[in-house]
Amino acid sequence: MISPSITEMRAQLEAGITTSRQLVEASLEKAKRCATELNAFAAIDENAATFAAESDSRYAKGLARDLEGIPIVVKDIIDTAGLETRYGSAAHIGNVPRTDARVVRRLRNAGAIIVGKTTTHEFAWGVTTSSEMFGDTLNPTDRSRIPGGSSGGSAAAVAYGVAPAAIGTDTGGSVRIPAALCGVVGLKPTYGVLPTEGVFPLAPTLDHVGLICRNAEDLIILARALAMNDSLDDVSGGSRVRRTIGVLAMPSDVPVDADIANDFSTITERLRRGHHVVEINTRLDEAYSIFATLVLAEAGMVHFSRSSLELINDRYGMGTVARLERSRKISIDDFANAQEARRKFTLKIAALFEQIEFLVLPTCPCPAPLVGADNVRIGSWVGDIRKALMAYTVPFNLVGYPAMTLPMPRTKGAPPAGLQIVGRSGRDHDVINFAVQLQKHGFELDCSRAAR
Repeated sequence: MISPSITEMRAQLEAGITTSRQLVEASLEKAKRCATELNAFAAIDENAATFAAESDSRYAKGLARDLEGIPIVVKDIIDTAGLETRYGSAAHIGNVPRTDARVVRRLRNAGAIIVGKTTTHEFAWGVTTSSEMFGDTLNPTDRSRIPGGSSGGSAAAVAYGVAPAAIGTDTGGSVRIPAALCGVVGLKPTYGVLPTEGVFPLAPTLDHVGLICRNAEDLIILARALAMNDSLDDVSGGSRVRRTIGVLAMPSDVPVDADIANDFSTITERLRRGHHVVEINTRLDEAYSIFATLVLAEAGMVHFSRSSLELINDRYGMGTVARLERSRKISIDDFANAQEARRKFTLKIAALFEQIEFLVLPTCPCPAPLVGADNVRIGSWVGDIRKALMAYTVPFNLVGYPAMTLPMPRTKGAPPAGLQIVGRSGRDHDVINFAVQLQKHGFELDCSRAAR
């Protein structure tokens, strides 16, 4: 379902074409349908429309804030005061936080109205947004397929048209993967730019709060509303300037689906018309194994410090229990070796970005897998679904660089796929500006001609 963007909603509200109450009520109705059809909601705030009166008053007085009266959805791993937040787990059914997470507080202070909590893998630890207790969340573009995860409910809700934007989290690709598979935009900012206070941790040194929306231009409004501060200098949509872009067609041993590879090649040829494009042959194969060790170790520390073994075994899903059992086998030597490998990997990426401004690569090497699939086949390669979907995203959680996904132009009828854009650390505004220009000009950026 097509729904207005944040920019379009703001224009309608300012012109008096609609009211915040009307927008929120329509969003709530769509949320209910989305919950029934896609299982994308953990909770819906039936009282959300009561908050619209203040927003409508502010528009009447010319005092509207950045997100005034705009319906937003929030991943069920992030605390929302007065609205059930179960972290995707049966162990936390009925948990109603007393306070908002800091990022939610910023949304509300900017005038946003939270209409519901979107589904996630248990404790955000997975890429399929499936649940033994709550069922599978489905992809709105093809309900036989997963939406990706772990922010699958957020991406599905935005793609369905419930709200123009969502807040999710990204530890190894959990915003970018579902955004790519559902055909929307997803941003993982530089590590630490958005606060994680009030967000249930998965792996604290890898966790990022991220943004999902319909188009890159809306990221400008969202980023400003969320006070991304120093990382946000000069975000205004940018100008069409010549950039140095590294192209990484296949960063690991997981190959790219042939159709996605062809469409990615078409995009890179378009980029050559206006930018200095450099072919990057660096392989990032080591990233996934480093990431896997760190996630197991850090998640184990989180859960064993918060929950008793009795609670874990009785109330957690079997998949999570199995992962935590594996985490107990990670030694301090394993953890130390992984951290040293991460340090070396970070130096490798830093050296790469001394030569380029942006790195572009597919977000995921394949379209959304079928619901219930444990393995993925790409050409002659067959492997675990987690590695298949995360192989191209986890490198940038390890180093903390800003990375986002844009819907890749596809041949008619092809399932969604994403173009991943990675920027230098702390240069989130550059990534957003570049993405805005790509979308505005349909990936046709002949900047050499525009500069004349």
